Amino acid sequence: MIDIPATIQDLLSQLGSVDIAESEFKRQINEDSDLKKAFKEWCEDMGYKEREAFINYCEEYLQGNESIFDTLSDYNE
Repeated sequence: MIDIPATIQDLLSQLGSVDIAESEFKRQINEDSDLKKAFKEWCEDMGYKEREAFINYCEEYLQGNESIFDTLSDYNE
């Protein structure tokens, strides 16, 4: 099984932009039927609409990371 969150996170870290990462992910989905199937199943499991899933996941992921750094900053003060 393809780990969709890990795939998205890898693209974000490699490309540094949500928009560029989304474009690359869409390109990969169009070229890889296994990835497309895994993404569709992941969307269903997570309750995401396929069209909005990438952006929604990125927003949640990035907000989660910001709160981790906020917690670390609060601890250091």
